[in-house]
Amino acid sequence: MNLKELYLFKDLDDSTIKQIEHISVKSKFSKDNIIFYEGEDSKYLHLLIKGIVKLYKSTSSNKEIVMKYFYDNELIAELSNFENIPYPASAVAYSDCEVLRVDFEKFRKIIYSNEDLILKIQSSLIKKIKNLERIISSQLVLDTHQRVAKYIVEHQEDFFKTKNILIAQMLNITPETLSRVLRNYKDKGYIDMKNKTINQEELISIYS
Repeated sequence: MNLKELYLFKDLDDSTIKQIEHISVKSKFSKDNIIFYEGEDSKYLHLLIKGIVKLYKSTSSNKEIVMKYFYDNELIAELSNFENIPYPASAVAYSDCEVLRVDFEKFRKIIYSNEDLILKIQSSLIKKIKNLERIISSQLVLDTHQRVAKYIVEHQEDFFKTKNILIAQMLNITPETLSRVLRNYKDKGYIDMKNKTINQEELISIYS
């Protein structure tokens, strides 16, 4: 695979691409294989080439809190690399996937000599921060019905094509609880699964 097919590198010149190839390794992970553990040194920058990766934390009671799901062409936990801190959560292959692992200390020199790379990574970091803010807000402030309503409104395009078990994991609720909430919303006419439409105004009123 040509690295220029990845969004992070598509505008780089051939010389820079070759530099990155020399400090990178493509690794394949089968479903449920761990990519890195919480607390592990953040030596590598991880770019998901294809597949789905789940980032999660484990509580003292062994409850799993899902931080985010990553899809093709996404950086995984890159803030750890820039802050030079251990990974704050564990990453596991949610499906068979392929990941590009880049030696970050060597990559750092390339980043700071390329403005386009800086802007792309900055954009990725901003999205991660916003995602973390949403997670904290949902977990600490909103009840289950409010969290589900907020998720549907904010992910209208993906909601109808995402499996319930995946949505439940992202919201840190059981699939059974999610099913009850969705059934309630269907009965009230807030969501129409057949026509793939939602009553955005009513759903927003639940959590606003």
